Amino acid sequence: FTSWFLTILFRFACRARRFMDAYHRGLDGKWAAWAGKKYHGHRVLPESLMIELETKRY
Repeated sequence: FTSWFLTILFRFACRARRFMDAYHRGLDGKWAAWAGKKYHGHRVLPESLMIELETKRY
């Protein structure tokens, strides 16, 4: 494999992991996408995410 392909594959895997973590926490697709964009530098979503969503009236 070339290095650019591995980079794209790694980015896809991290994004998929954030979606799986969001679904595991009970978020639907819209909120999972929002959380993934907001916390794009993290491999998983932070523990404080659900508290933040409750303040936004999830």
